Amino acid sequence: MLASRNMKIKVGIIGFGSSGKFIHTGLLKAHDGYEITAVASSRAKDVHKILPKAFVAKDFFEIVKRCDVDLVIVCTPNAEHFKHAAAALESGKHVVVEKPFVTKVDDGKKLIALAEKTKKVLTVFHNRRWDGDFLTVKKLIASGKLGEIKQFESHLDRWRPQARADRWKEQNIQGAGTLFDLGPHYIDQMLCLFGKPDRVIADFAVQRDQTLGVDYFHLIAHYGNMRAILHSSYFTDVTPRFQIFGTDGNFLKYGVDPQEDQLKQNQSPRSPNFGIENKNLYGTFINPATAETETIKTEKGNFLKFYDLLHKKIVSGQGEAPISAEEALKVIEIIEESVRVGYC
Repeated sequence: MLASRNMKIKVGIIGFGSSGKFIHTGLLKAHDGYEITAVASSRAKDVHKILPKAFVAKDFFEIVKRCDVDLVIVCTPNAEHFKHAAAALESGKHVVVEKPFVTKVDDGKKLIALAEKTKKVLTVFHNRRWDGDFLTVKKLIASGKLGEIKQFESHLDRWRPQARADRWKEQNIQGAGTLFDLGPHYIDQMLCLFGKPDRVIADFAVQRDQTLGVDYFHLIAHYGNMRAILHSSYFTDVTPRFQIFGTDGNFLKYGVDPQEDQLKQNQSPRSPNFGIENKNLYGTFINPATAETETIKTEKGNFLKFYDLLHKKIVSGQGEAPISAEEALKVIEIIEESVRVGYC
């Protein structure tokens, strides 16, 4: 806990790519309980355009050792998450790790043990638990309106046929590719809805020219006689975001939660329109027996909830971390199992 509940949590960000620059910085600047004091980045000018008062260092060790940093946010390439999170915990800092938590289950277990030893909060940024469309799906399933779920499909497909070979995410290296980039969010959502599956069948491919990393995946999770399908491709943007088939009806939903794009456009999470989806993208409930349809309004998305919960946990010691490291480790277990049973 901090010395006073009125004190701001002082934050150091390691890595200032898209996630650190737009997502985390945008959320933290909108929250009265945080102050970004330091950033590890090789692009000091870019940092100071957005955070003119922040200390900038090229070496991440300078950040984790600073006395004006209570919380470290790890936004570095996936393969470096373990190293940077471990260094921060060993320096007595609370830690937020961008998804994926780690690239190996054993590394995740080590970080969990280290957090317990240092008595620091360790959490993972599975912010898409607060996507408006996912909140809508969660509410709809819980209501029983769909009856018993028989098939759940979650797609994040994009039209990006040209790869960018200069990006580390496009390379054939540890933690790269869409399974590690996009998969963690949607595996986490599946686990939130249905728990651990009985087994997973997986298919991976490298479909684009000039890329080395996996850019297509299709996972089928077995839950008794129910199937949850998670799919990602770079060759279409016309598939539904969600398709859910139940004994009493179906649900169809297009479009992607707007919050990430809004943050990249420098919109404040405190804006009245933040997290509100265009009505044209509302989902549809369909009763196949009667052919009746009903528009289902999308819930308001709220990424800022992650930092609300984290602030309460760090400052007062009350409640739970927004995402426990143990929950995040279950996602990595699914990925490891998918790679083991799948083929490319």
